[in-house]
Amino acid sequence: MENNIEEKNTENISFVSKSEQFIEKNQKAILAVVIGIVVIIFAIFGIRKFVTEPRQQKANEALFVAEQFITQGDFYSALYGDTTATDKYSVGLLKVIDKYSSTKAGKRAKYEAAVCFLRIGNYQEALKYAGKYNGKDQLTPVINEMVKGDSEAELGNMEAAIKHYNKAAKMDDNPITAPFALFKAGVANLIVNNNEKALECFKAVKEQYPESSLFSEMDGFITYAQEAK
Repeated sequence: MENNIEEKNTENISFVSKSEQFIEKNQKAILAVVIGIVVIIFAIFGIRKFVTEPRQQKANEALFVAEQFITQGDFYSALYGDTTATDKYSVGLLKVIDKYSSTKAGKRAKYEAAVCFLRIGNYQEALKYAGKYNGKDQLTPVINEMVKGDSEAELGNMEAAIKHYNKAAKMDDNPITAPFALFKAGVANLIVNNNEKALECFKAVKEQYPESSLFSEMDGFITYAQEAK
């Protein structure tokens, strides 16, 4: 028993001794690795603290100004900025996208630019920016998909519009966006004489979303689609 303990102690001493010898022999190389790791950590911290965070802050400030124009219904100024303003933040959504595309504000600006272009009647640009947006929240990706549908519908591409509306309706089954997407799909189907599909959409709004503001209007659309069959 004692021999076993002595053997284990001898092994431990030998291992420690070998470790010390290894460290002593490779001290410079190990020190260089440690310093390298520390430099990388400080570099990441420095980039975040002195580059990323300030850029995000500037992007947020510029986006906030643009969003004020949106709430006022001035979609052109929201896109291109206020040329009469003296502050450096009234640059518009397109500048935010151009200068701060990698920030959260820059990414959100793509979605808002799509909405603005739709509202001023530039449907190709609306499609362009809606196609660039890849939101992760619950609401904006659905609305962005409907912006694509509205833009295609305005361009006369009803089948493409219907696909976007149907996709939007399935993306999030909530009583706010889903019934509106279904309703838009229904109207688009009526325009291309897909009256059976239109009827399905209107009935879905009526039966599945009684809390929707569209609920009371569906009887008229259901009757119209039935008579048009």
